[in-house]
Amino acid sequence: MFVGVDISRSRLDVAIADELLQFPNTYDGIAALVSRLPADAAVLMEATGVYYRPLAYALHRAGFAVYVVNPLQVRAYARSLLTRNKTDKADARLLARFLAQYRADLTPYEPLPEALYLASLLVRFAEGLNTQRTASLNRLHAWRYAHPHVHEFALSVPDSIQSLRAALYAEARAIVAAYPLAASWVSALQTLPGIGPTLALKLLAYSGDLRRFHSARAYAAYTGLTPRIYQSGEMDASARISRIGPPMLRASYYLAATAATRTDSVQAALYRRLVDSGKPKKLALVAVAHRLARAAWAVCVR
Repeated sequence: MFVGVDISRSRLDVAIADELLQFPNTYDGIAALVSRLPADAAVLMEATGVYYRPLAYALHRAGFAVYVVNPLQVRAYARSLLTRNKTDKADARLLARFLAQYRADLTPYEPLPEALYLASLLVRFAEGLNTQRTASLNRLHAWRYAHPHVHEFALSVPDSIQSLRAALYAEARAIVAAYPLAASWVSALQTLPGIGPTLALKLLAYSGDLRRFHSARAYAAYTGLTPRIYQSGEMDASARISRIGPPMLRASYYLAATAATRTDSVQAALYRRLVDSGKPKKLALVAVAHRLARAAWAVCVR
């Protein structure tokens, strides 16, 4: 039995055979859905932020076959069918149809260890706050001209956000330190050039369980730092990277590459060789980031 679940913040739209059901996206609603499924159900959902995780965890614990896919895959599948309508119910049916056709090619969902999952959430929350802090700093100039008293309050906002961000990172470090495998990965990542304690924790948070990647090449592909081959007739746009994967993970490796080319002779030599051969500086940094991503998998998993 193939089941598709379209997930939104407040609702779960479920396609079971010819039946369409709705459940609230709450713990009680998830429990009701789990009890409603037949024993042989295989369930597909999209990776929609954090909203899919409670359902995926509950289904996995209940013993169901669970699959979580990149929304881009389903979007491309819908285009291949020339689908014109988009509703939550139609999306649930589409997910069930996708699973029926491609189940053999999909990897079953395996939840992260609890400690790693919690640390990942804390780091992602902290990075979201960092975006808000930047926005607050940009608005300070306008508040300066509104009223001096209001400006004094506005000045305290970035510092408050920074304090909360530091507390979140401290809690994430404590959780990782108590989980031996994750702690060993953070230590291993710091042996690579350009990667310090905070960046290592961020890389782990956005990578998840590195053991699920069977090779360094597979992990590098997940980061989106691998080249995308795109050729047609006289056109060749293969110089671009795929950009498939978490944007923050790519940004973190790019930051590490920038530091590595300044502090490590091997990475600096690669960067200089590419630039001297006529490659743009940004592309050369991406190549260094790609090398660091492959090395990160190697030092953690091998």
